[in-house]
Amino acid sequence: VLGVFGVCGHEMVKAGMLLSLFGGSNCTLNQTRGDIHILVIGDPGLGKSQMLHSVCNISPRGVFVCGSTCSSAGLTVSLTREKGIDFSLEAGAVVLADQGVCCIDEFDKMTQDHNTLLEAMEQQTISIAKGGVICSLPCRTTIMAAANPIGGHYARDKSVLDNLKMSQAMLSRFDLIFLLIDTPNELTDRHLTEHVLNIHTNKVKQTHQTHPNKIG
Repeated sequence: VLGVFGVCGHEMVKAGMLLSLFGGSNCTLNQTRGDIHILVIGDPGLGKSQMLHSVCNISPRGVFVCGSTCSSAGLTVSLTREKGIDFSLEAGAVVLADQGVCCIDEFDKMTQDHNTLLEAMEQQTISIAKGGVICSLPCRTTIMAAANPIGGHYARDKSVLDNLKMSQAMLSRFDLIFLLIDTPNELTDRHLTEHVLNIHTNKVKQTHQTHPNKIG
């Protein structure tokens, strides 16, 4: 089952993402949310983005956004004025992924927009009060985010907050936090090399079988 992510290793992270896809139990008595929010922190090139893309492909209602090119209105709700005095609400990624999964890559690049997700991740609603319009929209959405540490590499002698441009309140919204550190290891690197070569070798074989007369 873990092979659907297309990434070699990181079984614990894959298992956490699969459990988050299934979700927890909603308790309506004390308004306890059942969504399991996940944050993956790690050095570049470890497959974080690939795993988020795979989650969106698996989820029936999955939305993928990049934090470096997404604004707060693109994540939550934007209010626009139409002709006359009417206003219209345009749903963002978190609202569109209601009862689904919203995957946010490059989460560390959107430090100014983190506060817009505090209410959505805890209360599962987004409140808006602009231009005389006051409303609340449901967003029962699971948030899966991937972030790179400051400086490009995770410093083990520092805490998670010191390695990320993130507030304590934002970090507390995540239920599962995974740390991926690129540690040099000859055996692990050999397995990764074999895995990549096997993937490309199988693709070449399938191409030749499909087009036996095609060269290259």
